[in-house]
Amino acid sequence: MITRGTRSAVVVSAVGRIDMTTEELWREQIEDACTEKTLKRYVILDLGQVTFLSVAAAPLVVRAHYHCLHRGRLLRVAAPPGPALHTLQVTGVRDLVAVYRDLDAAMEAAGRTRR
Repeated sequence: MITRGTRSAVVVSAVGRIDMTTEELWREQIEDACTEKTLKRYVILDLGQVTFLSVAAAPLVVRAHYHCLHRGRLLRVAAPPGPALHTLQVTGVRDLVAVYRDLDAAMEAAGRTRR
């Protein structure tokens, strides 16, 4: 799990498997990004290098979405075609959270969306 800041967002990048053995650390990283003391409005969850996203871990994305909203932030998910996107689709998470085809598309959306 890698967290980095950009001009408009905090990006949390996951690599490898997200399952019951790794989901706690993953959840903590996302929540930390949502509560980070910064003026950045967006938290982007980059799942581009995730090789497996368990069905049980997928609801954590929805919880992160609401966790960010309660702190005045917006969650964006970068999930290219592959295992992570498939899990988000099967579980219905994709219908609730903004999902983009890759990190560049999520960053672009975060950069052009203004309130």
